[in-house]
Amino acid sequence: MPHRAPEPLAPPTTVQSAPRLLRRADLLRDFLAVVNAGGIRAAAEQVHLSQSALTRRVQELERLLDVQLFERHALGMRLTRFGEVLRHHAQLVDLNCYYAATELEDLRDGGAGELRLAAGPAWDAALVPDAIAAVQKTFPRIRFFVTSRHNDSTLPMLSDARLDLVLGSIPQTHDRDPNITYEHVMHIEHRVFAHQGHALHTRRQKLRPQDLQHAAPWLWFSEAVTTRADLRQWFRQDGLEAPDSAIEVTSLQAAVRLMQQGDYLMLLPSTLIPVLGERQLRPLATRGSIARYSVGMMYRQSTLRMRAFAELRKHLLLLAGAVGG
Repeated sequence: MPHRAPEPLAPPTTVQSAPRLLRRADLLRDFLAVVNAGGIRAAAEQVHLSQSALTRRVQELERLLDVQLFERHALGMRLTRFGEVLRHHAQLVDLNCYYAATELEDLRDGGAGELRLAAGPAWDAALVPDAIAAVQKTFPRIRFFVTSRHNDSTLPMLSDARLDLVLGSIPQTHDRDPNITYEHVMHIEHRVFAHQGHALHTRRQKLRPQDLQHAAPWLWFSEAVTTRADLRQWFRQDGLEAPDSAIEVTSLQAAVRLMQQGDYLMLLPSTLIPVLGERQLRPLATRGSIARYSVGMMYRQSTLRMRAFAELRKHLLLLAGAVGG
């Protein structure tokens, strides 16, 4: 090819070429092969192409960028000023691809990375910490970010890929995101908890809604919209209004401490019976079930390819089986 003097870069053309270059980033690999080998013949052997095919690919890259990348001469090929600029950026692209592949491999195989999960009260007190501790024995470099919140705030974060896993009540079919996997794990009940010295534990008969309407101040999780609706429905069956909350909290630990200090009542999942029993809190004997619902794990199917996530799921299922039967 006859020598063509380099011309100044034309910004509009270059900018317009950028999206096309991103779509044909594979051409950069062949460009670097020619640069490193110093010519088409040696480079063709390295990338397993014929010399004519590799020549066409280099020419395609030059047409795509509208610049001449090489000066051809008898002893090989020498980069033009345009080629020198592209070599710098192509090497950065190649290096970033290597870093990305390495990081993805580590994440997939559990060598490194992070898992972001949200857990409601049914999971947060014991199941999640025990499962994480078990996973980190196998994958010590995995970082975990755990938030203790309810579905109303965490499911949108899962849909937006800000979370990898949500543990909580499974929403109704019409409220589900088609891109999310909803895996039922167990059924649990809402129970009214109080400290073991509470006078309501001494009643011989099972408690009715009227027994609880004005019996004690109530604690509520601020975000627990569904839980409030369940309790309202239980009172409404007897034609009564549900009591107002005395204190609203976001922390289970704070709620437990309050119930230990006074005659507070709180609606909590039955999976907490073993954990709260160690803190002298237990459910009241009420007439009929206040609410029974399905809880489970919600995640994107692609997350299962991460070995650390698969290990976390396995331990959560084992622990939930022990608690929920």
